[in-house]
Amino acid sequence: MIGLNDVVKNWGDFGTDGNWRARFGGMSEGDNGRMPGVSLASYPGENERESGYANTSSLVRRMQEKRGRRYYEARMSEAATIIYRGFNGSKRDLLNLQEAMSISDFPNLFGDVIDRAVLANYLETPYTWNLVANQSEVSDFRPVKRFRVDGGTGLLAAIQTSAQPNPGQLTPIEQGAQYPEDYLTDAGYTYRLQKYGKRMPFFWETFVNDDLNALKDTPARFGRGARRTEEYFVTQLYANNVSGNGPNGNPFFSNGNKNIINAANAGGSFVANNPALTIAALQQAMVVLMNQVDTTGQPISVEAMTLVVPPALKTIAMNILNTDYVLMADQGGTQQINGANLSATLAQQLHAMNWAKNIVRLAVNYYLPIVDTAHGTTGWYLFSNPENGRPALEFGKLRGHNTPELFMKLPNSVAIGEGTMGPGTGVIPGTSNMSPLEGDFDTDSIHYKIRDVFGGTQIDPIMAAYSNGSGS
Repeated sequence: MIGLNDVVKNWGDFGTDGNWRARFGGMSEGDNGRMPGVSLASYPGENERESGYANTSSLVRRMQEKRGRRYYEARMSEAATIIYRGFNGSKRDLLNLQEAMSISDFPNLFGDVIDRAVLANYLETPYTWNLVANQSEVSDFRPVKRFRVDGGTGLLAAIQTSAQPNPGQLTPIEQGAQYPEDYLTDAGYTYRLQKYGKRMPFFWETFVNDDLNALKDTPARFGRGARRTEEYFVTQLYANNVSGNGPNGNPFFSNGNKNIINAANAGGSFVANNPALTIAALQQAMVVLMNQVDTTGQPISVEAMTLVVPPALKTIAMNILNTDYVLMADQGGTQQINGANLSATLAQQLHAMNWAKNIVRLAVNYYLPIVDTAHGTTGWYLFSNPENGRPALEFGKLRGHNTPELFMKLPNSVAIGEGTMGPGTGVIPGTSNMSPLEGDFDTDSIHYKIRDVFGGTQIDPIMAAYSNGSGS
């Protein structure tokens, strides 16, 4: 806090030369002259010279000091009053104060008050890969092979060839005729696990100065990074995957796999191509999945599904799946055309319970806009749940290391002092009582590390359907 003496000093008692002088009773320090209103004739020693008070007697000097002190105290009181009023709501007096003194004149009084705190971390987005990919355990880093064997499940005595399976017409076996042959087909999928991770070093001094505990959550930060990496990896396996070679030679989403949501794959002209997400489009996507057949041309059952959407479509998806009733003028309701007017008018309308919410679960993938820069905000996906039969994707983890692993470097130094040095139960003799926060012997550095091992691949594209939401 600055003293009022300095306030008065800065108040502006300056001479014409710009130098400040203490004024006492109308005289400035160093002035030559007699004090106004005081006669020296009756006082002895009037010619006595005092330093700073030329030709002034001792008595007069004392009177000058007395009057000067009263003047000084009056200025002190005035400054204190203005400061008090300035900080208690008097804007005019505060303005007068600012005209005389700037903030830079009083760094202790007007200096910034810093409220130091560490902001909380962002709320973690949920991961969704386990809702669309089957998790498996892998024993080591050698290539992983997955095989599928199909065939033998077609209709008995059906007419078919190895080149083109066909449910065809049932052909009874005549008496004495040979039974027709069937065959099996196989396909393989290969991937291998990869190791991912990073480390973060600190110096010992950094932890000593960390009075806000801003660094103590480094392991938790690494854990969040690992979960995000896994979500990003699985998203890359399917997001807008309409080019390249998939498991059967076609892109994962293609008309060859009949898993793009359009009129041809839904089996009806009422279906829009790549429709935007609506309840009608979701029903059409379910039709696309349920129209899929196995390698022998036989139907497969898809009874539980997962709708995957980007954050931009979250509210639409929640509205679709959380509504109780749906009013429909098609897909069970009827429309009629009025003569040459091709616009349909309502004839009958169904008021149906929303059965889709009992079949479809919602997964909001926040990495879709990041991975898919073309349709990441409009595209949406429908997967058969991976726990029900053959999955669309597989995500593998190393056996015994199914979760990300966090490590801290063991200190390679031994403290010397009473009761701290000698054989111990630690990994290194003498270090059983050493804290890892004491740091490395050579540099006092403290190291954190995280390791995560995983891999994955596309398995069966007919267990997923996709619309980029463009309407074309």
